[in-house]
Amino acid sequence: MRSPEAIRLTRLTKVHGREPNHVVALDEVDLVFHRGTFTAVMGPSGSGKTTLLQCAAGLDRPTGGEVRLGDTSLGALSERELTRLRRGRVGFVFQGFNLLSSLTAEQNVALPLRLAGERTDPARLRGLLAGVGLADRARHRPGELSGGQQQRVAIARALATGPEVLFADEPTGALDSRTGRQVLALLRSLVDDRGQTEVMVTHDPVAASFADRVTFLADGRASGHLDAPSARTVAARMTALESAGEVG
Repeated sequence: MRSPEAIRLTRLTKVHGREPNHVVALDEVDLVFHRGTFTAVMGPSGSGKTTLLQCAAGLDRPTGGEVRLGDTSLGALSERELTRLRRGRVGFVFQGFNLLSSLTAEQNVALPLRLAGERTDPARLRGLLAGVGLADRARHRPGELSGGQQQRVAIARALATGPEVLFADEPTGALDSRTGRQVLALLRSLVDDRGQTEVMVTHDPVAASFADRVTFLADGRASGHLDAPSARTVAARMTALESAGEVG
């Protein structure tokens, strides 16, 4: 029976540089992200949000502690094994879309499969684009698409390998509010309709309100959770964290 835990972080620590000028980005963080849930990670600037995402997704190795994806401990993997894991078991969505301008939408979606040496099925690729509302844009290149459409292509690309966890780093940061809400509604539907596990870093309380839970960081440490969040309650918690940081 599969564990209900998609990701477990145990005493996760990340230190940049060496003493006496080192910076502790993450300080023994313990967190669990459950399967089929949508979690937003928030915190003041410099709280360690992006570092946590990168370590959890296997993009960066922590200084100490453990990251487990399902039953796999990432620290026990070689670089080659870690690359294979990133290509097959996790998906990434970034603020800047990161699409290749010379490729069509369909070719961009196929890219992770090609990199993994897997066969690409045109019907499945079209199905992925249809799932994000772009069935009629398969042959369009990024320059022919709006920002919201490009982000939808990026989401379809991230889903191409059937990842266990979809990581998103400020996925609406480059979009206007209306388009951003459409992308967030799409991310929400992937959880509700398909049981996708999602972890999203954001600074936006409205974006966080689409999640099941908000996990807060402050000074590299976990600083509580908020379930069934609203934009108002998230904003209030963020204000309190930022005020505490200024006092500290």
